[in-house]
Amino acid sequence: MKSYTLDEAEDLLIGKKGTTERDEYEFELKLELIGDMIKTVRKKRKLTQEQ
Repeated sequence: MKSYTLDEAEDLLIGKKGTTERDEYEFELKLELIGDMIKTVRKKRKLTQEQ
């Protein structure tokens, strides 16, 4: 079984850096990470989504 680095796997499965597919994937990933960070901070401060 051949093993791959993370960069190699991303290139094979998502596309090489600079391609539209890769750019869209990285943008969506950043949005999801920002959302998770907001959720974590909100829960630590015991705030609701409305607050």
